[in-house]
Amino acid sequence: MTGRHGLSAEERSAWQRDGYLVRRGVFSRAEVEDMGQHGEALVADLVRDRRARRYKVGSYVFDPDFLRHVMIKWEGESDVVHGIEPFAHLSEPLRVWGLDPRLVDPMRELLDTPEPMLFTEKLNLKRPRHGGPNPLHQDYPYWVDSAQDPTRVATTIVYLDDATLANGCTWVVPGSHRAGKWKTREDTDEFGKNELDAAAYPDLAPVPLEVEAGATVTFGPFLVHQSTPNTSEQGRRALLYSYQPAGFKSMLDGMREMAAEVAARRAAKQRETQVTPAAARAR
Repeated sequence: MTGRHGLSAEERSAWQRDGYLVRRGVFSRAEVEDMGQHGEALVADLVRDRRARRYKVGSYVFDPDFLRHVMIKWEGESDVVHGIEPFAHLSEPLRVWGLDPRLVDPMRELLDTPEPMLFTEKLNLKRPRHGGPNPLHQDYPYWVDSAQDPTRVATTIVYLDDATLANGCTWVVPGSHRAGKWKTREDTDEFGKNELDAAAYPDLAPVPLEVEAGATVTFGPFLVHQSTPNTSEQGRRALLYSYQPAGFKSMLDGMREMAAEVAARRAAKQRETQVTPAAARAR
């Protein structure tokens, strides 16, 4: 059962050939405006008065919030947010949008499962003149240590704003999914090694996907893709919903496990530094 928003014969062919699907006009302007309002409210709440330690890994700057089980991504050392992940547990309206049949129905066929569930969710923000690039990559290397079966994760981008060449639209390499895992970088830290080794593919020819707000782009774990910086005065926001078969471990599960490990390490360190009365007298 694929639902009334399942794939057409033409889309099945495109998926096999190109590794991605573009659907235009999936959501109305009013619907993406609603998504955008909830997304902006969540970002404002998360970063209000935040002064936590940041970590530069690969091409990104991360700020883990272990109390809320979310990762905040910053534009370098600025106070401009690049993205947040995962977010559905923090925003019921955005979680509900991720369960919309227009997003879930295609996943039944693409993932060969009757009940797709959310694996993770990202809010990507390319603010005017600030939005940085997302380097060439496949999702697969990022999913290997967090997804139960990284080959059965597929993502749909919901564009909340028009995506153009100027404001940092998504670029894809059609057919790249058929080659499996591509060569990744070796000249950087462990997280950066998930990025594609672009120098190994000098003839690579990504194509831009300029789409209007309300459009969606869907792809699997092996599609090579990137997005470019926002050099315009127009923001480019997008929600990325990644799905997997029901019953699999989610990114949120992993964040909670990580938070528990951090809390346990902190507690152990506190115990080591505590001085008992008897020990103090012995000194």
